[in-house]
Amino acid sequence: MMYGILFVVIGLACLLLMQNIQKQKQTQPQYRQEDPSALSAYQIQLIQASWQGIIPIKEQAAKLFYARLFELDPSVKKLFKGKLDYQGDKLMTTLNVVVNSLDNLEQVETMLQAMGKRHIIYGVEAAHFETVGAALLSVLEQGLGDNFTEEVKEAWVIAYSLIADTMKQAAYGS
Repeated sequence: MMYGILFVVIGLACLLLMQNIQKQKQTQPQYRQEDPSALSAYQIQLIQASWQGIIPIKEQAAKLFYARLFELDPSVKKLFKGKLDYQGDKLMTTLNVVVNSLDNLEQVETMLQAMGKRHIIYGVEAAHFETVGAALLSVLEQGLGDNFTEEVKEAWVIAYSLIADTMKQAAYGS
């Protein structure tokens, strides 16, 4: 249950960070190099298009996510209380919000920050974010098959990093 919320928070944090980065880019002089961690419009399109391939299998994707998460780090299973199908639904709903807000992350930045802070209560540690990211990428790879290209993977890695960083900054100050 906690990882689902964590993932939602991470997703929202990513969106908010993306919005801030995009606004900064708009105010920067043309000669400045763009932030290499920011998502381009093309990468946002890749993420949103690939997400459409996950939506029809979202229940299965959520189950795969938790199975992979617990496989990668069995100790996190104790952080989840309640039914995983409910948690999985929350996870997919949050991811959907974040993915659909990638071009305007400010809309979800506050939500991601709040989720990051809440995850401390559940016992989530900063290191768990890496495991969640690995589980997410694994699910995307399985769910998208050949459509999970290196370009798509790179875009998701950047997006997840932005989300996770927003949540961790709010929760742990780092």
